[in-house]
Amino acid sequence: MFKSIRRTLVATATALTLGLGGAVWATSAASAAPAAVPTCSTASLAVWVDVSQGSGAAGTIFYPLDFTNTGSRACTLRGYPGVSATTANGKQLGRAAARVPQDTAATVTIPAGGSAHAVLSWVEVGNFTASGCQPATASLIKVFPPGRTSAAFGFFSLQACQSTKPLYQYLYVTAIQPGVGHAV
Repeated sequence: MFKSIRRTLVATATALTLGLGGAVWATSAASAAPAAVPTCSTASLAVWVDVSQGSGAAGTIFYPLDFTNTGSRACTLRGYPGVSATTANGKQLGRAAARVPQDTAATVTIPAGGSAHAVLSWVEVGNFTASGCQPATASLIKVFPPGRTSAAFGFFSLQACQSTKPLYQYLYVTAIQPGVGHAV
């Protein structure tokens, strides 16, 4: 009789131990947060304007401004890039791109080798008075990925205004969106 009770107690204790151990293991595994995906560094991004995808309307041309992750692991971007047109020597021409609140800013995860994009709008500077705009030819765009203080440069020849007055705003940019950009 004692053997029977002893076997029952051992079996019950074993079951409880395994059950509690499994519960502790499951709780530990469930509470372990996945590793956070880091913000993309400027150095891990190739930034370029796909001029073949440009489309226009009413004196404005819209181009995809693509951000390709050249790093070896996923990274994130959120918000608006800072964009300005510059001379070949890096002198900024006119005002930096104004933000277009067409899309809500969301965190975009870019896998290694993947891309995200914003839409860069360029207003034909011929729409402005020459004396006010002070036209010049830009050779590059300077792009600060969202939340970054270092910039990447891309080749992009366009007519720009040297004036910094708000009336002569000729560049606009949207928030970062997933995937490669296409004609708007």
